[in-house]
Amino acid sequence: MTIKQKIRLSNVLMVCIPILFTAAVIVICLHTSLGSYWYTLESMYSDENGIQFAQSIIYTYQQELWENNWGQEENGEVIGEIRHSEEMNHLENKLSGMGYHFMITKNGNPVYSNLSDQDMEVARSVAGEAIDTAKTLTASRHEVSVIKNTFYYGDKVFCITAVHREAVDNGVVSWLKNYILKYIQGFVLLFAVLSVCVNGIMSWWISKSILTPLSKLSLGTKEIREGNLDRPVEYEKEDEFGRVCADFEEMRAYLKESVEQRLLGEKRRKELITGISHDLRTPLTSISGYVDGLMDGIADTPEKQMRYFLAIKTRTGNMISLAESLSEYCRLDSSHFRYHLEPADLKVFLKNYLESCRQEAEEQHVEIDFIYEKEEYPVLIDQRELERVFDNLFTNTVRYRMEDTSHVCITLNKGMEGTVVEIVFGDDGPGVPEQSLERIFDSFYRVDDSRKETGKGSGIGLAVVKEIILGHGGSITAQNREGLRILIQLPLRNSPSVGKETQSF
Repeated sequence: MTIKQKIRLSNVLMVCIPILFTAAVIVICLHTSLGSYWYTLESMYSDENGIQFAQSIIYTYQQELWENNWGQEENGEVIGEIRHSEEMNHLENKLSGMGYHFMITKNGNPVYSNLSDQDMEVARSVAGEAIDTAKTLTASRHEVSVIKNTFYYGDKVFCITAVHREAVDNGVVSWLKNYILKYIQGFVLLFAVLSVCVNGIMSWWISKSILTPLSKLSLGTKEIREGNLDRPVEYEKEDEFGRVCADFEEMRAYLKESVEQRLLGEKRRKELITGISHDLRTPLTSISGYVDGLMDGIADTPEKQMRYFLAIKTRTGNMISLAESLSEYCRLDSSHFRYHLEPADLKVFLKNYLESCRQEAEEQHVEIDFIYEKEEYPVLIDQRELERVFDNLFTNTVRYRMEDTSHVCITLNKGMEGTVVEIVFGDDGPGVPEQSLERIFDSFYRVDDSRKETGKGSGIGLAVVKEIILGHGGSITAQNREGLRILIQLPLRNSPSVGKETQSF
């Protein structure tokens, strides 16, 4: 059974069960000692010989008869006899159907009568002389009933006298059954019709409010099952289903993000395997060639043999460097790795780092300018890992420069909102093509797509830099500004600025 059918059935039962239960109680009461109360009630509303009904009919028709019949005058005089108009026929038929004969008089003179002498004798036996003298009269004994009503119009007096002298099938008219119960039945019928209409409308409204979000959820689950995670469930009402749809939307967004991360991880894994296989194949092929040359006697002099041994050692060193870089990257990328963050002043840290690598920078022909503001830069950093960041950046500058010397400028600035510190690492190298700026931090990515210059690095150095910066809760981007500029942002607590200072190393 569907929800819509259940709603309709529940609405019907909510109406029918109380009605049926009440009806059952009434039937039980009528067939027990409580039925005597019903008999008493029915007796109270009984109308013997229909005398009350006949009175109401006479009173009702007097106005119509005056306006349409006996009130008509010819030459200022009322007509002698009442003609059989439609209203007159109605009055006669209704009273005759109840066993009544009647007479109409005007100023004491009969103008219409279907009473017999026997009817009048029976009436006198019940009402006596009052039937002639009384203006209004109601008398009844057994099956005999007498009704007399007098009406005045100006100086004219009209009188209607009705007599019931014979028993008929409806000698006792029950007002409770014939009128009150009929009204009750009408109200019950109206109640039933309204209940059906309201039930239909409410069932449609409630089922729509339930089935509409359910259909949207069903369509959403079908789309997810078919692999489409981009179709949202559009339901904006703030009800229980609205909250369910909102939770469903959160689940869909989470699934989409999970799938995207899984696909990205799969892509990175494939690129990692491809890069490793390529970067290992090149030195291994070279080493194999030199070994074959030694075994085949191509290196037939001690000088050639030494040159071959040195080449093998160089290629072996490249493989060791690749393995170390790969190990470092995997270590940082692992979910189990934890940084040892300690409070430090970033300006002091960079001063100490640049001072420690001054001699190596001179040997590599690298000039360094350090520009910073005269204030503190409080941060939480893992100093060992952050040193690795700058080691890789300097190595990258020396490895890809076009001249014999390099100039590096490191600048410290606070962000506009004072919540981050910006480290700008810029060199005067050739930079990278614009289409490669967003990918230089990917593992094993090189601007040289042919990947033939293995000696220029493994393509993991900048990937390690990115992992370390992300591990500190920061961000990193690259720009081409008269060379390559690396922009690093790290979280920072506020501190007032008091001017800038430049220091060369």
